[in-house]
Amino acid sequence: MLVSNRETWTRPKLLLGKRRRSYSSSMFAASCARALRCRGKLRQTSAMCVLAAVSWAAFYVFLTRKIFVEDKDVSRAASVGLPVLSQVFGGRDRLAVDRNHEKTPGDGRCEEQTKIVFISVHMAKGDVVTNILQRFGDLRNLTFVLPKEEGDENTGWPQCFQTNHMLPSRTGSYDILCNHAVYNPRIMNLVMPKAPYATILRRPETQFPALFHRYHLAQRMGILASDPLKEFLLQPGEYIHRFSSLASERALLQNPQAYDLGLDPENFEDEDAMQDLIRDMETNFHLVMIAEYMDESLVLLKRQMCWTLDDIVYFEPGFQVKSDVPDHPTTDALHAQLRKWNNVDVILYQHFSKVLWKKIHDAGPVFQEEVAEFRRKNAVVRGYCLRERDARRRRHRDGEPAEGHAPPINSQLCEKIDTPVSEYSNLLRSRPDHYLRNEL
Repeated sequence: MLVSNRETWTRPKLLLGKRRRSYSSSMFAASCARALRCRGKLRQTSAMCVLAAVSWAAFYVFLTRKIFVEDKDVSRAASVGLPVLSQVFGGRDRLAVDRNHEKTPGDGRCEEQTKIVFISVHMAKGDVVTNILQRFGDLRNLTFVLPKEEGDENTGWPQCFQTNHMLPSRTGSYDILCNHAVYNPRIMNLVMPKAPYATILRRPETQFPALFHRYHLAQRMGILASDPLKEFLLQPGEYIHRFSSLASERALLQNPQAYDLGLDPENFEDEDAMQDLIRDMETNFHLVMIAEYMDESLVLLKRQMCWTLDDIVYFEPGFQVKSDVPDHPTTDALHAQLRKWNNVDVILYQHFSKVLWKKIHDAGPVFQEEVAEFRRKNAVVRGYCLRERDARRRRHRDGEPAEGHAPPINSQLCEKIDTPVSEYSNLLRSRPDHYLRNEL
């Protein structure tokens, strides 16, 4: 399903003017423990053979006709780019790829999973995955691990995740953790036992400049040079020293992806600590996605969780795309400096990119067919939602199809996709049947 029919969804108001918290150096440490054939003589058995042959031929014609009709229906839908949305047609979508031994909910081969811990790494397209998880859980009335403070998108970050960072649920159990949190397996396993883990990494040469721009680090460090990122990389140690007492800035200024995954900055040059982190991730994470291959990563997630393509549709909202543009174009020389400064992030990215592509290779050619179908479905959703949000030229009643062969996508879906993580968290926390207001 794509759109909830439980109630009319209204987008929560963005809380403005919220006082920004500061963190002391004592709060900074991120290390978190881590065929039938008729045989015989014709003269003796001719009658039996003829009867068997006729019976088999009749059965073969019936079976072939049934398969042809089913394949024809699916092919017709694919030929016009029509992603059969489950809510629209009252059931799960039936794609050709779903009949090729691919796990599909409701077919007896797997069961939809509703629990997951997602470590959202900063500026690695994690907000796209978080939004998918928020919509998935919202439609199923699941319970989230949410930040204790309203309007916050961080569950304790940049501190190591602890139970006093989250809003307590009425039942004491949780289904999804997807807000920014520093990976702490010991505590997270207590909060969500047996839940699968996933995260996402991005090429450091693009992730770090985007982060540097998004969080206005040059302004916060007082860098007045025309190219502040280049200036920072000329003497990063000097700027790190200036912000040694501010955990949030320090956590973003070097190997921010490794930091979010629990590696203490003191161990950024420790080869053994780096390898320990990789081994921990290989053991405990069911999937490490790669931002540059988002579609492939999401289809792997869909398969891992036994979801449908409807569950993972997405496009990057305007506020995310705008914030992802660096202040200045980067050069090969700057990339070399970025790789040297973010050495652990480079190692993590290179290692888990190989792991991802091994999974894709092992999935076989049917996987690429599914990715292609996913992209067609996303294109329809994106086209409708961009017209709904930006052009506003055509207004469609909920459930009314857009131009061409687009499915009847509800405008609520578009608005939910376009909602920032903190605002969606406010919506989720407003459900009184899920959360307590007292502290843990």
